[in-house]
Amino acid sequence: MADTEEQRLDIIKNCNLLLNGYLSHFKQTDNSAQGRMITQLKWLKERAENHDLPLPVPREKLGSLLYIYTNGEMYNIYEYEKPILEQYNIETIEKIMQRIISLTYKGSLLTKKAYFPYIVRVIDALILLIEKSDFNLEGYKDKFIHDLRDIQKRLNENDIDPPLMTYKSHYPSFIKIEFIFDMNYEEDIKLFRIVSNAIFNGRRPDSWLTPEDADRESQKLLDEVTEL
Repeated sequence: MADTEEQRLDIIKNCNLLLNGYLSHFKQTDNSAQGRMITQLKWLKERAENHDLPLPVPREKLGSLLYIYTNGEMYNIYEYEKPILEQYNIETIEKIMQRIISLTYKGSLLTKKAYFPYIVRVIDALILLIEKSDFNLEGYKDKFIHDLRDIQKRLNENDIDPPLMTYKSHYPSFIKIEFIFDMNYEEDIKLFRIVSNAIFNGRRPDSWLTPEDADRESQKLLDEVTEL
């Protein structure tokens, strides 16, 4: 797990997006999910600003964030507060919370546009691996490759904003292939994990600290598959 200045700044940025956006309409109080979330985010932000937030953050220090995100309590509001929620995109709020969880609880690096070309390269390596290997994909091979190419196209056009967890159902082949790999292959399919994490969880590999690192590491992965 990484612990970098980039993550610290990303925590501050994403906390501010919620504190200055949707949550700015609510009071900091223990009597509401929004109020408890404000307290949680202010604590994370202040610790990050003071360079006093080692990553990953222990689960017990993220209780409000994890519980409220899991239970969807951010959107439990009074009737008169509904116009507030209508000003904001729930999907966007969810993505921001997912990013904060990835940064703090997982200690991960976020997927960003500067890294899209290297994800495209890893997808090339994954497709090549599937074509060369004898994985039994139970008839899902062609659909899976089609979905991978679609994701590549969207990455090349910057028409994607990870994490896409709520959109995983739009790519059912991913769900099926993940199940097949988990159930039938003991060796971890590293290329699949990189792509799946980068797209659906919005987390890039820990070794991709910079675009230069990502360029080197992704080319190495492609070369390894090419030489099989």
